[in-house]
Amino acid sequence: MVSLKMNDTEIKLLTLLNSYGDVIELDWQFNVQEILDQLEQLDSKFITGPNGKHALNLTGDTKSIGVDSKDKHNADQEYTEHLHALPSLKSFFDCWEKLARCRCIKIDEGGFFSLHRDAWKFNPQMRIFIPLNKTERHQWNFIYDNSLHDFKPGKAYVLNTRKQHGSFAFEGGIYHVLMSLYLTENNIRSIHKMLPNTMGDKR
Repeated sequence: MVSLKMNDTEIKLLTLLNSYGDVIELDWQFNVQEILDQLEQLDSKFITGPNGKHALNLTGDTKSIGVDSKDKHNADQEYTEHLHALPSLKSFFDCWEKLARCRCIKIDEGGFFSLHRDAWKFNPQMRIFIPLNKTERHQWNFIYDNSLHDFKPGKAYVLNTRKQHGSFAFEGGIYHVLMSLYLTENNIRSIHKMLPNTMGDKR
């Protein structure tokens, strides 16, 4: 079990990360239709959760969602068979280290995430959010820090989830990928390589 208290290096990394913004779009494009087709083949593997949501764990345990489990914060969680069945998504996961629990979420019509905060204490983690489809406002709304925020489908975002956020689905069949990973120098370097609108060396 990794300590959930940040050391000096992690605090500095978090400060650097936050200097890039609260919602950081990464320069990585997924083959969304391929991923959605593969997720359809895994439909029976999703575990039903509360509030019109279903989860498919991509790292760690595949038997339960484990929302309230302390094990979800364990570092270096292994890829599940589900992630191996999603090669286009796995290639993105391969860019990162020290993954905690990561999952794909399927949301029904009327499904929602209540307003909440993630990793808001001394948790040395960050979050990557990948909305795969149906991001138009008539389909799905994302509330971030008391305002509606728009996302592009098939793009990855580093998201400051220490700020209040939640979402609501007006249509069903909405898929998102939620990644939890630890603050490390290598993970920050991976972000550097994917930051848009930068000049010079991206090491």
